[in-house]
Amino acid sequence: MVRSDSLSHTPSALEVVGRNSASGLGAVATQLGLVVSTAALWRVLYTHPAGLFTYHPSFQSLAVLGFLEGILLLQPQPPNAAYKRKGLQLHQVVQYTSGVAIVAGAAFIVYNKVAHGAKHFTTWHAKSGLLTLILIALQLTFGAVMVYTPLQRLIFKSEERAKKVWKYHRMSGYLTLFFLILTPLLALVSDWVTQNSSKAERWVIGVGLGVAGLGAFGRVQTSKLGLKTR
Repeated sequence: MVRSDSLSHTPSALEVVGRNSASGLGAVATQLGLVVSTAALWRVLYTHPAGLFTYHPSFQSLAVLGFLEGILLLQPQPPNAAYKRKGLQLHQVVQYTSGVAIVAGAAFIVYNKVAHGAKHFTTWHAKSGLLTLILIALQLTFGAVMVYTPLQRLIFKSEERAKKVWKYHRMSGYLTLFFLILTPLLALVSDWVTQNSSKAERWVIGVGLGVAGLGAFGRVQTSKLGLKTR
């Protein structure tokens, strides 16, 4: 039997993070992969500064880290409504902050290319990055409209109808996650990275990102996506 005080308890941010983002094999793998890949990348950037260009991978790596953390916060089934509300609040803060970071990183690379008269979107990395930005913009806009405006109540009338739409938000979120991992992996074969890092450093970054992605995808709950499981 569940105690009434546990149902009424409002969890702190640390409690939610500890339960959702730091427990279980998938969460540990994701956190480890993020720490290793980010640290390895920042070591390369520190030892090979490149002016304004340096800000592009710096901000993008922070954005990838943040978006993954935001996903981890909502993956486990919450024990009660209080945990669900707190997890959603933290998810929103992390995702919108990461959105600012990824836009800043994109702005630096665009400005850097304009300053040097370089062409845009000539590589698979750049094209994947553009697609990722579009998906993120759609995700953040949809989430903001549904949470902060009366649109959800006006259109769907009931929570049950709204849930049928939210599952598509989750599905497209995992599609976005795929490109968030793919884009920096494609960057590992770019001229600047291959000329300013060792093969070992690129492997560490790549494997770290891969482990982080697999850890997050491994925690997907198909029931939340509206998929039937046996």
